[in-house]
Amino acid sequence: MLTLIPCQLCGEADRFLPLKVRYPDDDIAKKLYGDRTKSEWKACGTCGFVHQNPRPSIAALNAFYEEGAYHTVPQPLAWSKPEPYMKFARWYYGDKVDYAIEQSGKASGRVFEMGFGYGGALKLFEERGWEVSGREPDRRLATFAHDTLGLRGPDAGLVDETLRIEPVDLVFSNHAFEHVADLRGVMAGLRAIMKPGGYVFTAVPTYAANRSNMSLRWMNSNHYSIFTRASLDQLMARFGFEPVVGTYRGWRKEIDDLWHVSRYTGTELDPTQFYEDPAEVARFINWVNPLRSLLFYPVFSNYHKKVQRMLYIKEGVELVARKLLGRTHG
Repeated sequence: MLTLIPCQLCGEADRFLPLKVRYPDDDIAKKLYGDRTKSEWKACGTCGFVHQNPRPSIAALNAFYEEGAYHTVPQPLAWSKPEPYMKFARWYYGDKVDYAIEQSGKASGRVFEMGFGYGGALKLFEERGWEVSGREPDRRLATFAHDTLGLRGPDAGLVDETLRIEPVDLVFSNHAFEHVADLRGVMAGLRAIMKPGGYVFTAVPTYAANRSNMSLRWMNSNHYSIFTRASLDQLMARFGFEPVVGTYRGWRKEIDDLWHVSRYTGTELDPTQFYEDPAEVARFINWVNPLRSLLFYPVFSNYHKKVQRMLYIKEGVELVARKLLGRTHG
């Protein structure tokens, strides 16, 4: 059963602007959506926040993740040993981990990851001298992190307002906030575990400043919110976090991706300063975004495949160079 919900940021319950979702929703879960073939998306008529609405209940969405229904693709056979997986993790997470550490201003400390998946980012933090903890709702993925990567701090479960652990210096979140069913519950939980002056690093998909149609493909039934820097600023400000920096160009390996950092002060800021014009949000998504995707298509179509190809070329050149150097020294 789907229900129209109030905006999870400002609480607006009546005014919403419909948004055009132009792409198929291939992975829509019939268990949650019945005979529907697409999710519906709205911009809040007060603050401009883009979210899926109507949608399943918080309890149903949380159960969907805890039951492992989201991660249905089998674990690659090569990942039965940690080395092949960590090769991927260093490529995928390394830049973000280093950026988060740099922004925190700490060489080491305690880090908590919300939705740690297979545990690759936390393993990188551990290798860099950090004490790690985290929550992952899918028990199968959490087991991999424990048994294959040897991580002992993180555990299986949801992040909500009941979260209580030893306070942390840094919260790390990579492509998790868009899956959160209860934003207020999650933020209350994160606020409860922060050290004063601690930081939150968040990477999320975005429709803003787009360079491909992936930015609108993010608006599917597996995601419940699509953020901009302004809407993340607003969310953090409501829970005592001061926005520090946000960039749409943090990562060359994937596009239409937002990196955001905020600092915990304990003082709530006026959230209205981060409101977006709902009409402008709808105009951008419905008209400007598709035109930008078309304009950038020659360069950024299949961008992740192009980056992967360059990585293979780079590794090949390095391998040849090592062999040539070996012969020279031999």
